[in-house]
Amino acid sequence: MFAQISQGGMPTYYQREAAVDFISPNRENLVDRNFHPMVFQFGEEYSLDINILEAVEPVYDEGVYTYLLGIKSIGAYGIGFIFDNFYLSDNATVFLYDSDKTMYLGSFTSQNNKDTFTLPTSIVKSDHVIIEINVPENEVGQSIINLGTMIHDYEDVMGYYDDSPSSTMNREDCNINVVCPEGDAFEDQINSTIRVTMGGGLCSGSIVNNTANDRTPYVLFADHCVSGSASGYVFHFNYQSSTCNGTSGSLNQSVSGSTLLASEDINSGPDFALLEMTSDIPDSYNPYYAGWSNVNSAPQNVFGVHHPGAGIKKITQDGSSVNGNGYYWEFQYYDGRVIPGSSGSPLFDENKRQVGIASYIYTNYCDPSPDCYCDQQYTHGYGRFDTAWNLGLSQYLDPLNLGVNS
Repeated sequence: MFAQISQGGMPTYYQREAAVDFISPNRENLVDRNFHPMVFQFGEEYSLDINILEAVEPVYDEGVYTYLLGIKSIGAYGIGFIFDNFYLSDNATVFLYDSDKTMYLGSFTSQNNKDTFTLPTSIVKSDHVIIEINVPENEVGQSIINLGTMIHDYEDVMGYYDDSPSSTMNREDCNINVVCPEGDAFEDQINSTIRVTMGGGLCSGSIVNNTANDRTPYVLFADHCVSGSASGYVFHFNYQSSTCNGTSGSLNQSVSGSTLLASEDINSGPDFALLEMTSDIPDSYNPYYAGWSNVNSAPQNVFGVHHPGAGIKKITQDGSSVNGNGYYWEFQYYDGRVIPGSSGSPLFDENKRQVGIASYIYTNYCDPSPDCYCDQQYTHGYGRFDTAWNLGLSQYLDPLNLGVNS
């Protein structure tokens, strides 16, 4: 299964032949998100701006019009899409699949409509991807589907291929797989940590609780990871190996779309952002809404959970001698490292409550080698939760105005 929140069914032309015209992006229409060095960059984003229902001549069969549009981006390990004007009528469906028909995403239906009229998707395998839209005859003219941008994945962040860059990301990783014995006592905090893609960039984040305990899907994130509209972000859950020595995992659980509620820049505050997903998190994802502490004393025996280098979920431990440096907690890990892709991930204290957000590292980002982080010992900086509390977090995470510290 390759799942985003979808409504089941199978594409009409997944097991049938049909003529499909493939178009390529104009390479001059590159979207420059100006990513921070700590954001893991895996793809190039190109502007398309295609009203598919107007641009494609449909196929009519048994009361249904089917619109087929092919997007090709030669050399891509996969292609993702952001529909920037998306609204489906009651019985219309959308599917995405590779031209070899080895996988598909969907169906997307009217249940995927959002107030933002935006639908970002996960990455679909292949450099030739087909968009299929099925509209009943009596609903023609009721749907809007505009393809805003596409993402050309040059790293294979979904792990579709054995010989891609992502398959070698972990070859010198000194972090610990979360399913190893070292992670046994922290299963809840591990389940709160997620992977986030923003166009062609990637960070980590955490799901956080609030005093109403109502499972509002809040995501604590780093402001330096925020790029473009948060309505176009995709959140992946439980991307982790099933074995202690494994290097791959399943990416079949995701939610798309969010709203930015509060943030503070890295240069003027604790580099945090609070997002709210525009869809509830399915119970089948087994999400955990992390606790937090806004106490201003330095935490002890800290640990972090993150997706370093866009890879599977890791736990990093043995963080001691934590010092407060203005808006940040600074210290060194002796068991693992934070690297690009880890930004936005949670730092937990000795009581397993979140007290920080991964922000920066004192290193040259291993330029030009991607594999030298573990050869260095360097200081990590996490935005302090306690200083972010009165900069926008409190009104959302303490909606009952209880004034609690944790």
